Amino acid sequence: MKTGLLILIAGLLCVLLNDSLLYWQIKRYLKKRIYNCLFWLHSLFFMACIVVYHFFIPTLKGPEAYFWVGKGVSVILLFYTPKTLYIIINIFAILLRKLKCIPASRIIHRTALGLAAFSFLLIFYGITWGRYNFKVEHQQVCIKELPDNFNGFRIVQLTDLHLGSYGEHYPGVKKLVNEVNALNPDLIVFTGDMVNSFASEMDPWIEQLKKLKAKHGVYSSTGNHDYGTYVRWATPEEQKNNLKQFFINMETAGFQMLNNTNVPLVIGTDTIYLAGVENCGRPPFPCFGNLPQALQGTEGHPVILLSHDPSHWRDEVIRFPVALMLAGHTHAMQIGIQIGSFRWSPSIYVYPEYNGLYETNGRQLYVSRGSGYLGFAGRIGQRPEITLIELTNKRK
Repeated sequence: MKTGLLILIAGLLCVLLNDSLLYWQIKRYLKKRIYNCLFWLHSLFFMACIVVYHFFIPTLKGPEAYFWVGKGVSVILLFYTPKTLYIIINIFAILLRKLKCIPASRIIHRTALGLAAFSFLLIFYGITWGRYNFKVEHQQVCIKELPDNFNGFRIVQLTDLHLGSYGEHYPGVKKLVNEVNALNPDLIVFTGDMVNSFASEMDPWIEQLKKLKAKHGVYSSTGNHDYGTYVRWATPEEQKNNLKQFFINMETAGFQMLNNTNVPLVIGTDTIYLAGVENCGRPPFPCFGNLPQALQGTEGHPVILLSHDPSHWRDEVIRFPVALMLAGHTHAMQIGIQIGSFRWSPSIYVYPEYNGLYETNGRQLYVSRGSGYLGFAGRIGQRPEITLIELTNKRK
């Protein structure tokens, strides 16, 4: 049985089970026939949508597939996350009611309703305004060997835009460019996953991206999605042409690619190096990076490295003279909690370094949670990020 058919069956069973349990819990409020009909019509609507998606999505051979998958996932989560929360919590209210604990039963029932409503509003915000409610994360990074002329050097890091996830009227890219330029950075870097798979995803946004400006240039490395390895191409040549066009599009948009190479950044008589490697991750993610090649000629100078996948830091980079590595990739799973100094995301169970600044033996890593989204078309508790890094050679 094909994976797609298994997903179809699992999806239908989940909707049917969820709605059946919900109906069992609220049927006393659905005594009128019209209410019963409306309830089951809404359930049939979602099951029909899952069936349509099963047959519709495989017909899409371009960037629009990601857009429609994201919309479908978001709508299902929007309606079925609150239902599931209500069902689980309200079970305790039903049990207490059977035990004649009526006041406690009412409190838990109202709690279930409140949490369900809150989760609906939270997800709705995440898939509307929340997906482009960018947060500028100011991060000072101390590099002891940093030349004095680079004290206060300001780097804006962007990552994981996934341009194919957006519709043509998405306002986020223009807003992102304006917010970045308002920071007046010395350098702009992008750490991979500009697209989901197709070079053509950049076409609607190239003119906007060309407006990114920094005194010392705009640079980029590649991410796992940029290579188009998640698509069944008709021929290997077609995939190669897609990657070739991707690099052309990046250059047209004003990005200088650092594919296992480096460039000097010079202020006065002082020099540091910006290096970049192609994506290098753990299986099943591809690894095209060549770190020794990327660092050739940088000896004796501080090095800032662009590498998409944060796991590359512990796997290899930490053994090389790289003062600071900038990464993305994790998205912080686009869901989590950040309250003051407390932060949590399920991403931590996959990537110990999933968002923020990390240091081991004088080597530092900063992981951005990214500016875009993939799969779920939104963000919950993990606002899309614009990172502003200020370099210094003086610790606080």
